[in-house]
Amino acid sequence: MKKFITSTMLIMACALASCQKEQGLKPASTGGSTLGGSGSKSTKVTVTPPVTTAPATDTVTSKLPIGSLITTGTWKVTSYFEGTQNATDKFATYTFTFDASGKITANQSGKILTGTWLYQNAVFYYGVPIYGSSPDGFVINLGAVKPLSLLSKNLFISKKTTTDFYLSSVNPAENAHVRFSKIAN
Repeated sequence: MKKFITSTMLIMACALASCQKEQGLKPASTGGSTLGGSGSKSTKVTVTPPVTTAPATDTVTSKLPIGSLITTGTWKVTSYFEGTQNATDKFATYTFTFDASGKITANQSGKILTGTWLYQNAVFYYGVPIYGSSPDGFVINLGAVKPLSLLSKNLFISKKTTTDFYLSSVNPAENAHVRFSKIAN
């Protein structure tokens, strides 16, 4: 049985090396495991895992940190729902900028209101959020003035692209969802 397993692993190693040779890949010189049994010749096998990274221009689901995405450009709330209530129109006259120091600026036709934003690990009221699986928390504080107070809550990032980011309330009872879209660089 031991020789069978050893032979099988050796065949798999040869197949892997053959695939790497066809693709012009060179095996790594460190790591790996030694195959062989008593009285047999040892063979060192090295497996190189594929490297998969999203390009910086990925517009489907960006792997860029949220701080790198939102601190450039001007943003607009293009969708805001609480339960079945659509409150998107309440933000129609506002544009937003986020700076790297954690300041958010809401501009309503020249009337400026500043607040803070913070990216952190989310704290969930009921475990994993039911609206997504992101553990990335996003807290906005724009004070108590409506409609901006609707954004002042603990949220989590449910999706982010280079042109949009989607936030949902960490409290499922609030059932709040907001989408910010980039309108200018």
